[in-house]
Amino acid sequence: MIRSHHSRNRSSRIAPLFFFLGGCLLLTLAFVVLGAFFFLRGIATDASAWQPPLELVDPRALAPGTVVFPLTEMSSADALSASLDQAHLENAYALIAYDLDLPDAARIGALLQLGTRYATAKDSRKASVSYQAAALLATLSPSLSDVVRLDTYQQASAGLRALGANQAARWVTDQSYLVTQHSPNLARDVRIRRLNQIADAYTALGVNSLAAQARTKANELAGTSNEIPTVVARPVFNPMLGKLPASPRVDAAQKLRFAAAQQLADDLKDAKPGAGWPSDSLAQLTDALIEEDEARQAYYDQQLATQDPAIQIALWNDRVHWLALKNRVARGAFGKDLVPEWSKDKAAIAEAWHQAWDNYFRLAEAQAGATKSQDPNLATEFVLRQELVAIRWGWSVADEQDVYRLLDQINQSLMKSPFLTLHLDAITRNGKLNYVLVPAQLYGQGEQVLPK
Repeated sequence: MIRSHHSRNRSSRIAPLFFFLGGCLLLTLAFVVLGAFFFLRGIATDASAWQPPLELVDPRALAPGTVVFPLTEMSSADALSASLDQAHLENAYALIAYDLDLPDAARIGALLQLGTRYATAKDSRKASVSYQAAALLATLSPSLSDVVRLDTYQQASAGLRALGANQAARWVTDQSYLVTQHSPNLARDVRIRRLNQIADAYTALGVNSLAAQARTKANELAGTSNEIPTVVARPVFNPMLGKLPASPRVDAAQKLRFAAAQQLADDLKDAKPGAGWPSDSLAQLTDALIEEDEARQAYYDQQLATQDPAIQIALWNDRVHWLALKNRVARGAFGKDLVPEWSKDKAAIAEAWHQAWDNYFRLAEAQAGATKSQDPNLATEFVLRQELVAIRWGWSVADEQDVYRLLDQINQSLMKSPFLTLHLDAITRNGKLNYVLVPAQLYGQGEQVLPK
């Protein structure tokens, strides 16, 4: 009886403890679910939530097998393909974040693929930022066709909806709706198909009024002429770069770096993440990088005194590319501290890179404004949009508001141009810029341009 009495007492004391622990567990689960909800819901549509891709590279997730390919003679496109083929997702993301040679269309395609593959790997955050980066680049890039933009928006919106990031998906779908309605370069049947796709997207988002509106517009178009518009390709403006003076020392140092990086890549071919790197080939690459940097610094110091603007811009372009690589090394974004002294000096290296961008864009804007081959305003708009890409990617730290003010002035002049195009406009939220493409009649109307 005594044992039974103690057992009852013990049970009476333990029962509340179980209820307490169970309540804590349920409360914890509730916070997790609620946190996940607000995390996905809070994948914001405005610039206040934007982080440059290079800030999101995780050096610990970089796979040794393909990570040093960008230091070899391999092209950027081939290095990206190799990373994706071997499912080295973070390597591909790092290349997208830092490499300057990828065309916008290739960068967008890789971001969309990464969004899908990160989602499959249950990395919702990285998947979301990949889709949003693809959509942003589709909006900012001056070199894409409207069809490519719409393809990007459609895939990004679908990917974001699958993640439950409906706020971000709505923003992308709204942009798609604006371009579909107002692009001067879409045939009737293409516009109808896109409107129906947008209606499907709005339906999936629960925005039934806009879904119905888009379908009504598609049905109204069905009875009109299918005359295919005369598409005038937007002229691309690339600054004319002068031929750089030869430098045997730089050429020799670069070849040495290519060879050292290739040797290290061969040694790391089958290495697993977290595995040690071969000290000999790593030391050879370190020495080669230092030698190339010294050779380049001496070359730039000597040549930048030239007064030829074409040579000047070619030199700053070359320096921007070199400092992009050096900055990546300094930030440890190859997965290893390749040059320890650069890592200790990464702030100064980043500052030199940003200054090089400033000088490059200053010369590019001047050349665009003086061009005789096309409308100088259109050429300058091209350069300013490239500068906004560089700012958003974290390559340049120029003041975004200042660059947009210059772009706004150029856009005002372009309204009088006979060349039909959508204009890059901005909606300001919380003091930050969110970009949309609109026709001249909607330009400058802020939030009013968004579908309602």
